Amino acid sequence: MRKIIKQTALTAAAALYLGAVAGIAVNWAGTGRGGMPGAFMSWGAGARSLGMGKAFVSIADDATATYWNPAGLAGITRSELTALHSVLWGGTVYDFISYVQPTRGGGTFGFSGTRLFLGGFEGRDAQNRVTHEFEDIQSAYGVSYGQKILDTLSIGATLKKMSHTLDDHKSGSYIVDMGALYSPVDNLSLGMNLQNLLAVTYGTSDDLPIVARMGLSYRLLRERLTLGMDVQSAIGWEMGTPLHLGAEYWAANFLALRMGIDPQEFNMGFGLRYEDYGLDYAYASHELGGSHRISASITFGRSVEALKQMSSREHEVEGDAAYEAGLYREAVRSYERAYSLNPDNRDLARKLDIISRIADIIPRKVEDTNIGRLIRQGVKEYVEHNNAQVLLLALNHILSEDPEDEVARRLLRLLGSLEGIPEPRIRVPRGVTLTEYKLHEALQYFYDARYSEAIRELQDVLTVDPGNAAAYKRLGSAFFAMGNEERAVEAWEESLRRDPSDDNLRDFLNNIPERQRDFEPEEIMEEMR
Repeated sequence: MRKIIKQTALTAAAALYLGAVAGIAVNWAGTGRGGMPGAFMSWGAGARSLGMGKAFVSIADDATATYWNPAGLAGITRSELTALHSVLWGGTVYDFISYVQPTRGGGTFGFSGTRLFLGGFEGRDAQNRVTHEFEDIQSAYGVSYGQKILDTLSIGATLKKMSHTLDDHKSGSYIVDMGALYSPVDNLSLGMNLQNLLAVTYGTSDDLPIVARMGLSYRLLRERLTLGMDVQSAIGWEMGTPLHLGAEYWAANFLALRMGIDPQEFNMGFGLRYEDYGLDYAYASHELGGSHRISASITFGRSVEALKQMSSREHEVEGDAAYEAGLYREAVRSYERAYSLNPDNRDLARKLDIISRIADIIPRKVEDTNIGRLIRQGVKEYVEHNNAQVLLLALNHILSEDPEDEVARRLLRLLGSLEGIPEPRIRVPRGVTLTEYKLHEALQYFYDARYSEAIRELQDVLTVDPGNAAAYKRLGSAFFAMGNEERAVEAWEESLRRDPSDDNLRDFLNNIPERQRDFEPEEIMEEMR
């Protein structure tokens, strides 16, 4: 019920918003940039945004972000090309084209061109005779870049060259625009674009005023409806604060309906989408008459996010191979590259943290010795399977043989800190190795009929010394005493493979069918010792 009420309220709010747009459009007083230098750049870009009354600075989620707000480029993950063609009034033609290219480093580049053309002018001499025809062409070409600097904040900038050609007179400007896009909460976006922030003119160009465009947008109805509002202000130019309002509603996955107003026009339009292709149309009702705007777009290539994931995985695999070989410094470098491409990978972050700490203790390659193999095996189990027990046993085994091994001691302290183990050191009697101690403990557990504990101790022995024939032999005895003859025989056979000279065990195995019922557990162990 609550869900229905919420949807009804949001739908009503959207209807009121659209009604207000339509109502304001009827009585709208035309204010705008008029004869301001560079005013042709106020005609917008892309029929989608034009159909929304140019209320797009806080949306800017397609290739037209190069025009509306370069910060929006940061959210584009695939290459995209869009082009607009519009025939305005009196033969005036307005064109816009933009291409954007995301990069694996996280930022996105954009390249754009804007052109306003009006031809058919006659040049005359002093006697008013026609001498030639000329054109009035205004254009701007720019390079843009957008980068996300926080999860909720993106910034961007555009460097463009604006030029004006009227007959044989040429002038223009080099300009820097800057933008920002901020999303403090889900579905709400705030945008700002400072146009002409820096400008250097040449020829007879007038100084360009700094134009600030700010807006907000909100998505609702499961992001099918977007409402937007922009306001403008120019420093040193009387243009008021023009308001732009717009709405876009996706009636189906392939069809969008749009409506909007700006200070000079009432707009409406639609958009069609099929896979990677898009076609947008907008109609503008102006005091000079109506005009049609059509733009097309294509998205292609693999998502930069997918490419980053793939590249991250490649670096992670390199890191895995390095640390398994005991090259922990090299592993850290590979993991850092992987993590920079995929900072949301928690498993990778954990792996990088652990290996970085280990590399501080073991900066050089771990030698291919028994101790080196134990360390590599223990680290691998800990990193890949979060199994601290194997590394704990390996380090204690090393220290039981050489209590002064500084690397093992530092690694053991690190493991205790990471796992919250107050006493990671297993205390064994002086002069006894960890393996000998656990073999003895297993024997005591066996005599006490605590077979599970005996098995646990013997498995610890085999963790650090997988070739220990005595451990397999006693493991078989424990399984046999528990009534698991199949696993007992497997362990005994493995013991014989490790120590083929054990004739006593071989004879016992050959006579199990006749003798197994005659043995008590203690006698089995005595037979097997």
